[in-house]
Amino acid sequence: MIGVIGRSKRVFTKIVWSKKGCQKPTQDGSREWITVQPTICADGTTLPPSIIFEAENGNIWDGWVNDIEAGKHSVHVTSSPSGWTNNTIGLAWLEQVFDRYTKKKARRQWRLLILDGHGSHVTMDFIEYCTKNKILLAVFPPHSTHTLQPLDVVMFGALQKAYSSELQQAQQQSQGLLPIKKSDFFP
Repeated sequence: MIGVIGRSKRVFTKIVWSKKGCQKPTQDGSREWITVQPTICADGTTLPPSIIFEAENGNIWDGWVNDIEAGKHSVHVTSSPSGWTNNTIGLAWLEQVFDRYTKKKARRQWRLLILDGHGSHVTMDFIEYCTKNKILLAVFPPHSTHTLQPLDVVMFGALQKAYSSELQQAQQQSQGLLPIKKSDFFP
């Protein structure tokens, strides 16, 4: 959710604590979803991230992507009604991001793609595309990604901390009066 800080520190008195006056940090109220899909290769390089905006009609507004500059930023943008991936977006990511950016590096050899067990990663279209294009799938067992996922601490933890810091600064600059909008996300 674009307006929700992951973790925040609060300073308050013992009296406020005893009266339960400090239950949770102040949030801006924005509850719209944006999903960022980063991809990291075993050699330490990254693929351009994908951003999925929440949009019921499937349209991407110019204001959401105005700050993305061709030639300067490499990012793939799409939308879904929920702001999360789905079968169509999952297959498009496989074809337009993963396969496109790893094919040359693989030099016609098999590539390994490690994924969580999200439904969009295990459709017949997804699996068949992988087979036809020399992509081996390794899917984590259900409810195990928190234990097995190697990027949670190294990458996603740092990303969450950096995003929360930026969000706190934006809220302080607006004195909590302006909500975070989709157009604020990329910059």
